Amino acid sequence: MIITRASQYRHRVGCFLLLAATGLACGSSGTGGMAGTGGGSGSAGTSGSAGTSGAAGSVGSTGSAGTSGAAGTSATAGTGGSVGGNTGAAGSGNAGSAGSAGSTGGAGTTGGRGGAVGAGGRGGAAGTGGATGSGGQSGASGGRGGATGAGGAAGAAVPSAGCSANGSPASGRFTIDVSGTAREYIIKLPAGYDPRHPYRLIFAFHGASYDAASVAAGGPPSPPGTGGPYYAIEAQAGGSAIFVAPQALSGGWSDTNGRDVAYVNAMLTRFKAELCIDQSRVFATGFSMGAIMTITVGCAEADQFRAIAPMSGSLRGTCGGTMPLAYWGSHGDNDPTIPIAMGRTVRDTFRMRNHCTTTTVAGTPAGCVDYQGCDAGYPVGWCEFADDMHRPPPYAGEAIWKFLSQF
Repeated sequence: MIITRASQYRHRVGCFLLLAATGLACGSSGTGGMAGTGGGSGSAGTSGSAGTSGAAGSVGSTGSAGTSGAAGTSATAGTGGSVGGNTGAAGSGNAGSAGSAGSTGGAGTTGGRGGAVGAGGRGGAAGTGGATGSGGQSGASGGRGGATGAGGAAGAAVPSAGCSANGSPASGRFTIDVSGTAREYIIKLPAGYDPRHPYRLIFAFHGASYDAASVAAGGPPSPPGTGGPYYAIEAQAGGSAIFVAPQALSGGWSDTNGRDVAYVNAMLTRFKAELCIDQSRVFATGFSMGAIMTITVGCAEADQFRAIAPMSGSLRGTCGGTMPLAYWGSHGDNDPTIPIAMGRTVRDTFRMRNHCTTTTVAGTPAGCVDYQGCDAGYPVGWCEFADDMHRPPPYAGEAIWKFLSQF
């Protein structure tokens, strides 16, 4: 099927359609420490507290005897790892043998005597639990972690079923049936595609006056000298992503009766079955009406997409759902087709969804900012650029890839 460039007439129709469309385990429990033998006459004290931070020094072999006895009733673990007592347990007997703290392990709620192997950490994104934190002998619970707190799993790829498929996928133009309607798309596999390697998947939606072929070829609407296939993102990806340019029906990305979201879901189902993709790294971008479609799938399909990057877009009605979604957006400051205020509304919708504050720090390139306080893993970036035309920013490919490739 040959798809021709938009004529001026098609441009006017596209703009009319566009305007119409805009109205993240705990480690195993640490074992309690072996108790040191108590002093002959020391009675339990009432207020001894466990150390509050850092690793404890080993206790002296004859811990100082005294009348204040073992640790008191209110010892609590410091957040940076519970301590097995920094001067040894009271009484004339020997104190516990090691009592060094884990990085985040919690002591027993009634105070511990110093554990031999105790708690590790709860496990952060990449942290490891401490090896020897103390557990309370008589507390309600011992140290929380194990030797190697959980961590770092969030960045692992989630291979699709297609990574085990035996087909021979290829780049090109294809059709797919969506509830009886034939829909088209263009797909570009990386050179040297490895059917066992999970790739990022990036959808790039065209604007109302353009088509899938223009996105795949890298022509307008990008400013002269700044374009390239798939909004100049393909060149930045360096063979690490599969790109798809979906084709709208004659009515544009109107999503009438949910037809376009259904189309995206049909493509996702096919690609997961036939291609080796990383299901945790599916992205969408687009310009103008293609940005509106990008925002639409972001609102409706946040469980399917890791991040979206619309350029000069607006909301189509309301944005349902509450799941966070990493967001990058751009808009010309004097856009005559979709006013920048509409783009800012989209930005704020995702800023609030991701629980970001209104505080920003300067980003790159100039004119871009990064919002602060967002949910971990769900940043929001925003770029405004000086332009009185309706088109992508001149740095689209570089900026969008920088944002998407962090995931």
